[in-house]
Amino acid sequence: MKTKIVLTTLFISLFTGVCFSQPQPEGKGRKPLTIEVRLKMINEKICQPLKLDKTQSAKVSVAFNDFFTGMDKLIDFKTNPPTRPEKSKVDALVNLRDEKVKIAIPENSFNKYLELEKSIRPPREGNRP
Repeated sequence: MKTKIVLTTLFISLFTGVCFSQPQPEGKGRKPLTIEVRLKMINEKICQPLKLDKTQSAKVSVAFNDFFTGMDKLIDFKTNPPTRPEKSKVDALVNLRDEKVKIAIPENSFNKYLELEKSIRPPREGNRP
C-alpha cells in the first residue's frame, strides 16, 4: 500500500512538473504566424500545385497579403483566446481575396484553387482532431 501511495505521488509530481515547465507565451494571447511565413505556405500549398507562373504567383501573394493584413486587423490577439471577428466582415475579405485570385489564375484552375484553399484553413475550435 505504501509503494502505491509513493508511486502515485511520484507520478503526480512528475506530471505537474512537466505541465508547468512548458514555456509560457510572452504577454497575453497567442501570437499569429507572420505574414511572410503565411505567404510562403500559400506559395507551397496553392501556387505550386496549380503550377502558376511568377506573375500569377505574385498576384495571388498580393491578394493573400491583403487578406492576412485585414484579418490581423479584425482579430484581437490581446485576449486569450483571441476574439473572433464578425462573420460578415470575414466573408467580405474572403470574397475580395477570391475575386483577386480569380482574375490572376486561369479560369479552369479556380475550382482546384477553392479545394486547396479549404485544405489549408486552420481547424475550427470545436472540430480539433
